[in-house]
Amino acid sequence: MSAYMVISVTPDDEEKMREYETRTLEVVSRFGGRPIARDTDCFVLEADQRPAIGVILEFPDKQAVKDFYHSEEYRPLKEFRHTFATASALVVAND
Repeated sequence: MSAYMVISVTPDDEEKMREYETRTLEVVSRFGGRPIARDTDCFVLEADQRPAIGVILEFPDKQAVKDFYHSEEYRPLKEFRHTFATASALVVAND
């Protein structure tokens, strides 16, 4: 059963964001994930602010998402992202 990581992110630095995305997608693929959507013109139905970028990543299951997010490979990238962007993520499985 697939699991989807739904991400909203607002970067303060577009160049760093491009670097982060390139490096992160390499790690995502190692955990069986793949991007299925990226939108810089997404809209919000119920929230106080609209993110600059909306992303959906597909993984084989919830455990793969957890393994990716808590991996040694992703940790420095997550720390790097915290220096230039605010983000939130939600994981939803296709039950």
